[in-house]
Amino acid sequence: MKSMKVKINDKQSICNTEVRWYISSQVIWIGKEKNYYEIEDLINESYGSFKWLWSDDDTLVFNQDDLNFIGAVIKLNEPIVVKRDKFDAHITEEKCGNLEISERKNFNCKLSDFTEYHVEDDILLSYSKEWDVTNSTIEVKITSDFSIIIQNKEMMGIIIYKASTHLLPDGIHQIGINEDTKSDLCLKLANFFELLKKMDDDLSSHDESELKSAFLEIHEQILPFDEPNYIALRDTVWNVVDYL
Repeated sequence: MKSMKVKINDKQSICNTEVRWYISSQVIWIGKEKNYYEIEDLINESYGSFKWLWSDDDTLVFNQDDLNFIGAVIKLNEPIVVKRDKFDAHITEEKCGNLEISERKNFNCKLSDFTEYHVEDDILLSYSKEWDVTNSTIEVKITSDFSIIIQNKEMMGIIIYKASTHLLPDGIHQIGINEDTKSDLCLKLANFFELLKKMDDDLSSHDESELKSAFLEIHEQILPFDEPNYIALRDTVWNVVDYL
């Protein structure tokens, strides 16, 4: 696999409102592009890592002129593992800025071998199997809530802070400004992921009925709320119930 070294600079160009988590498809979108057609157009005039046919690579896009990071589409690995202890990303150093690739060519990169949701801190962590947490690691804060993990000058993962505020239903392309984390939504999100994981078990009819009831309980609890992040979770829960 071809990897790519990156440099850290201070040319931030991505807005925090452009960090989106589409829970229905478990895809993270970063940047101004709203759909895959726009991403495909961008690929034609960019360098990066792209998800081609038969490829598991994540899409990471860098400007062809100045080589700066301008966007990404990352498919989260499932099941998402819920962590209820305090978040520790084993970060050695933290910097604010942007990334710049070291060469004018395409490469291969996967930042989504593992995915964790840290409920107490409302943090989503997605990372590569190549990341060695015992070695020096730099966190580059691209926006106030979105960071890229760097080790040995290579990208190893992403962190989204206030992750539940970045949840969006399909068709919405920016989160609200100054959104606050709501602990009740974080707990329901964590419960949802834990219930999803149970679907991989060999369930009896009774177990399946109880699981469906648990999903319906989450759905009923968030039904009165009309904020986009609640709607995103509500619609996704209902799709799972419909599947069961």
